[in-house]
Amino acid sequence: MNFRQHFILILGFLFISMASLRAQEDKIKKKKTIKINAKTTPVKASTLLDINATNGFKNAYKNTQAKYKKIAAEKALLNKGIITPEMLKNQRLKKNLERGNLKIPMVDKDLGSFKTKSENINITSSDFGTIDGDVVSIYKNGKLIIDRYILNSKLKTFKIPLSIGFNRIDIVADDEGTLRPNTGHFIIYDDFKHTFKSDLWFLAKGAKVTAMIIRDK
Repeated sequence: MNFRQHFILILGFLFISMASLRAQEDKIKKKKTIKINAKTTPVKASTLLDINATNGFKNAYKNTQAKYKKIAAEKALLNKGIITPEMLKNQRLKKNLERGNLKIPMVDKDLGSFKTKSENINITSSDFGTIDGDVVSIYKNGKLIIDRYILNSKLKTFKIPLSIGFNRIDIVADDEGTLRPNTGHFIIYDDFKHTFKSDLWFLAKGAKVTAMIIRDK
């Protein structure tokens, strides 16, 4: 190989090398110029929870107070003697005696005298024994106010107006029902919720319970 051929071969090799380097540079430039077209979703800033804890505590407090008031009211009734554990015990005992068809002699009961400034006297009644048709009537100063009321398990309240001065109240057992005697639970109290008498009575037919209520001016 002469000098001329050798020179042409080297020149061709250099040309090929330069072309190869230029091609690589073009590829690198194209990679750098590629744009990323990715869609993005904006993220909203989180908000604080709006919890009104004050109202929650107020409602809880009100519910608790209402519950305590109800319990206090029930205890107040027990303390007034309307229904006491001793009375419930007597009620069970007397109910058992009634089942034995016990015959009670006709004996009237005098509850004594009571003073009040109340305009009315309230008499709540029920049959604490077997519901068998016990009947009572109520008189004020000899005048019929409640005529032949049939006692049952539900409490029934009669409001009787009081005159200034003496008021004689008579509760008369008109009938003993199918089981003797007449088993009546009676509560006598005024408009100020003052209880004069709360008791369970065994009454023979025709017997009466009398209370004298004195109304002051």
